[in-house]
Amino acid sequence: MNTFIPPFCPRPSCAHHRQEPGFRYQAFIPWAFYRTRAFGLVPRFRCTACGKTFSSQTFSVDYYAKRVVDYEDLAGRLSACECLRAIGRALGLSSDSVSNRIARAARQALAAESRLSSTRVLAEDLAADGFESFCVSQYHPNNIHLLVGSDSRFVYAANHATLRRKGRMTEGQKRARRRLERLFRPPPRAIEAAFRDIAAECLRVLDDESRAGLTLWTDEKADYRRALAAEPCVAFLAREGRIVHRTVSSRAARTRANPLFPVNYLDRELRKDLHEHVRETVCFGRNVNRQMERLTLYLFIHNYRKRFRIPSDHRSHAEVAGYDPRRIAAELKLVWKRRAFLSLTETTPSMRDSWLGLRETPLKKGKDYLPGYAAA
Repeated sequence: MNTFIPPFCPRPSCAHHRQEPGFRYQAFIPWAFYRTRAFGLVPRFRCTACGKTFSSQTFSVDYYAKRVVDYEDLAGRLSACECLRAIGRALGLSSDSVSNRIARAARQALAAESRLSSTRVLAEDLAADGFESFCVSQYHPNNIHLLVGSDSRFVYAANHATLRRKGRMTEGQKRARRRLERLFRPPPRAIEAAFRDIAAECLRVLDDESRAGLTLWTDEKADYRRALAAEPCVAFLAREGRIVHRTVSSRAARTRANPLFPVNYLDRELRKDLHEHVRETVCFGRNVNRQMERLTLYLFIHNYRKRFRIPSDHRSHAEVAGYDPRRIAAELKLVWKRRAFLSLTETTPSMRDSWLGLRETPLKKGKDYLPGYAAA
C-alpha cells in the first residue's frame, strides 16, 4: 500500500504551492496509478484548487529519469577526480546521462545551501580570490571567484567570469586569438563585475547582525577595490568600519600564516579533486554551465561532507563555520530524495545563474537546453 502524501501543489501559480511552518496540504484527491520500469507502480493525484494532476515522482529528484542513480556515490566519484566517462563506465550511464544527473544534484545542493544559510551565524573573517582555469579552449580562460571563511575553509559563494587570454603568445597564437575573438569576445572588466557579486555576498553574510563587522582579505588586484567601491551598501559599511578590506601580495608565501591561505587551500583542492582543473589534463570543460554545476556539487561535498581535519577534527567545514549539526544532518537525509523547486528557493544571482544555466559559453550558439521542470 502506497502511503505517499503530497506536501504541496507542484504548480507555482497555485495558492497551495508553498512550504510554511504549520502548512498542511489537503486540497488533493487520488487520481489512479501508472506503472514504470524504474519505479514500479506510481500513484497520481489531482489538485482540487488548480486542477493540475501530478504523481509522487513529481516530488522526486529522479523526476523524468529512466534510471535510478546513487547521487551520493556520483558526488563522491566526481570529488575524487573521476572524469565523466569514468563515472559513466562505473555507473553504466552515458556521459550525457552523467551530466544530467550532476545538473540535478547541483540544483539539490543549491536548494539545501539556501535553506541552511538562513540559520548561519557568522563567526569568522573572509578571504576571496579568483581560481584560474579555462573552458572550451585555453583561448578562453576564466576566473572562478571563491569567498571562503578564514577559519573554517567553508565556501560561502562562488561565481564565474570568462576572460580574454593574456600573457606571452607566439605570433601564431595571437592570430588565432584574433580569429576567435571575431566570434566571441569576453565582456570588459569581467573580473570587476563578477567580484561585485562576492561583495554582495559579504552583505548577506553580515545580514544576520551576529557581529559588528568583518574583515575581507584579497590580493592587491585593482579590480577588487573597484568592485567593492562600486557596491553602494558595501562602500557605506566600509566607511562605517563594519567591512574592512585588507590586501596581501599574491607573491607572498602560501603558508598558513598568509591571510589568503583559505583560498589558496581551495585552489589546491580543486586542482587535485576535479579532473577538468588538473594542470595539463586532457579533460577540460566544454560548457560553462556544466562546469559550474560540477563545481557546485563539489563545493557542497566540501562544505558539508568533508572532514575539517583528518584525523584530529571530524567536524565538517560547515560545522566549524557555525552551522547547526542537526540541521545539516536533516538536510543531508533528504537532499537526494525530495526534489527542489526554484519557486520555493531563495537564491542569489550567482546561484540562479547556476540553477537555470544562464552563463554564456564561448563560441556556443544559442542557450543551453533547460528542462521545463527545472525552472518550476
